[in-house]
Amino acid sequence: MTEATEKSVVMVTGGSGLVGSAIRDYVTANPKENEEWVFLSSKDGDLRDRKATEAIFEKFKPTHVIHLAAKVGGLFANLAQKVS
Repeated sequence: MTEATEKSVVMVTGGSGLVGSAIRDYVTANPKENEEWVFLSSKDGDLRDRKATEAIFEKFKPTHVIHLAAKVGGLFANLAQKVS
């Protein structure tokens, strides 16, 4: 846990999606000191690529991550990815 005086950097993957946008709206309306929020979309890098992911983490140095990124396509596009 970080001390109250340390800066938190919260990185949100899938930041342009439905839930990510709602979190952004809430954070914007309720800012807190010592908090920085970074909202990423697929345009910011390919999280399936290890080197690209490491570069993102190096760039933003998050203390917390909210991982909301998903395969885009909606319900029917993802039905082929069933889990047994």
